[in-house]
Amino acid sequence: MKTVAHCISPYLQTAGPWVYEQVFRARCYRPIVLTQGAINLDAYPVDTLYSAEAFPPLARWTNRLWRRVQNEYLFYENIIRDERVDLLHAHFGYEGCRLLRAQRRTERPLLTTFYGADATEYPRYPRWMRQYEILFERGALFLAEGGAMAERLVALGCPADRVRVWHLGVDVERIAFVQRQKGAKVRFLICAGFKEKKGIPYALRGLALAHRQQPFEYQLTLIGDGADRADIEREVDALGLRPHTVFRGMLPYAQVVDELSEHDILFQTSVTAANGDGEGGAPVILLDAQASGMPIVASTHADIPEYVRDGESGFLAEEKDVEGIAERILYLATRAEEWPRMGLAGRQHIEVSYSAERQARALESIYDEVL
Repeated sequence: MKTVAHCISPYLQTAGPWVYEQVFRARCYRPIVLTQGAINLDAYPVDTLYSAEAFPPLARWTNRLWRRVQNEYLFYENIIRDERVDLLHAHFGYEGCRLLRAQRRTERPLLTTFYGADATEYPRYPRWMRQYEILFERGALFLAEGGAMAERLVALGCPADRVRVWHLGVDVERIAFVQRQKGAKVRFLICAGFKEKKGIPYALRGLALAHRQQPFEYQLTLIGDGADRADIEREVDALGLRPHTVFRGMLPYAQVVDELSEHDILFQTSVTAANGDGEGGAPVILLDAQASGMPIVASTHADIPEYVRDGESGFLAEEKDVEGIAERILYLATRAEEWPRMGLAGRQHIEVSYSAERQARALESIYDEVL
């Protein structure tokens, strides 16, 4: 059995189940993990993991210094040889760059998956673009979550013939399907990092406008946290949403999955941030929510139109279009009879095109292509 080294740092953030699905569902390839730091191993166990934080003190210090100065990882090449690794899989473009030294010294093919800021924000910096040029020259293949991300990579200089669209997958068996029925309140959910590209203020403004146009009972839950939390809380207060709003903070993925069945409609009104940062592909919560049978109100940002079928499993509005968002929120809030149809369409869409098992087999086919 051939071996794939998954390279991501740290391994693994709480919100990283979509990477874990790629690791533990492998059938035809033995996965190992190379990381600069290991966290949450109880939630994301792996049989073979090498962490730079476990290096001897001198090696650890040298690695940190080299990473800071040269933006490359030291000492991976010996592990790659000892473990008889056949393929390097870097998760995020910046990890691909930091693996170039190991790739050069071991001559193993390097596959890099881009996910978001690595394709939208990092290229703003000349140092990263210089390294991306080398990565695009030496990398075997590059994976994008959807068509918009693929076009972005080509625009950055990645050879089009080495770009493949590969969708993320979610564990549909883990996510309970619940047909929504209207209760005393419409239960809205936002599950996202509190940062500009998530477009949370536009969902809040759309909700406030929809409620002014035709009042209805509702509750809004926000799961997440981040640098923009104070701004978002001020927006909630200014719009008069505070009596109906609950901030839950960051939650482990297992709790997020449980929360899905307790809500009716998901908001994901992502935008392109002022610094150019964007989703790159699309937020995985869109897959989770549709798998649970939840209708969506989202923007047309990036690859979201591939993830959400407009008019079938949800409704899409243009970026920052508060009136359009409000129109779609009001439609769903006042037509609960539509929820079961849209929820079933969403579940079927995810089972057919975005199940973790199906996408794992597709990923192994890409590995076969490289090797």
